[in-house]
Amino acid sequence: MAHDADDGDVVRLNALLSKWREPKMQRVLPRLVIPDATNRANSGVSLEHAHGIAMSICEDGFNENHDVPVVVRERARDMLKSDAYRRWEAFSRANARVLPEVSARTWASRRWAYATLGSSHLNLALKLIEYDVPSVFERRWERSRRIRYGDALTRDAGLREAIVNGLPSVVLRSETPPEARREISLMLNRAEDVGFRINERGEAVRVRDGGDEIKELTVFEALSRTLDSEELSSLARIKYGLDLDDAEAGYVADAAANTASLRSRL
Repeated sequence: MAHDADDGDVVRLNALLSKWREPKMQRVLPRLVIPDATNRANSGVSLEHAHGIAMSICEDGFNENHDVPVVVRERARDMLKSDAYRRWEAFSRANARVLPEVSARTWASRRWAYATLGSSHLNLALKLIEYDVPSVFERRWERSRRIRYGDALTRDAGLREAIVNGLPSVVLRSETPPEARREISLMLNRAEDVGFRINERGEAVRVRDGGDEIKELTVFEALSRTLDSEELSSLARIKYGLDLDDAEAGYVADAAANTASLRSRL
């Protein structure tokens, strides 16, 4: 019976995607993406989790077998007036030391902007690397292990491809209603639990149907799919040994140390 319910979830997700998506997969630049207002039950993203993904990419390389992003395409001028943009602008301002600057100039010459329903943390991690922002992990690293996010671009061709040319993504039309966006986002976060993935055609398929083995998740990975952003940030701080006081201060001290280190090398 559980498998029947899971199959029903996959059928439902494909129906929603089919109804609202553009016909073809499209490459979407991470720098043009912000989280949709409905993502993770309206709670947004976890700064610490995104930095954790960026650190993993720097240390282990870019995994091209990543989840396929699902995004909503919006006219740039409309997105800049949206609740999603206002939330993202406020979040970025509060964490300005360890996030790229948010500016309407990013979309000045662009017709389209994109809001993520799935793979928001991956897109943000790629943005952290592209803009080579200071890391929230600066205090944790031994001096000999310090990693500049931007350095990974020089040695990882797959990473450069993802940042320069964009991630192949399922693109939904701007008229996708909030209820559908929210439902799609929740289903995507349950992908590993249910046992499906989005394939290269942008369709949800049961893993057993695709001939692949179900990925075994760590406890952290499993929880990261279902927690809201605040809960996920708390869990990430525990996992990575980050200090709550630093987080509440926007990691200003970490960024200052990183900036001083950079200046000393100039």
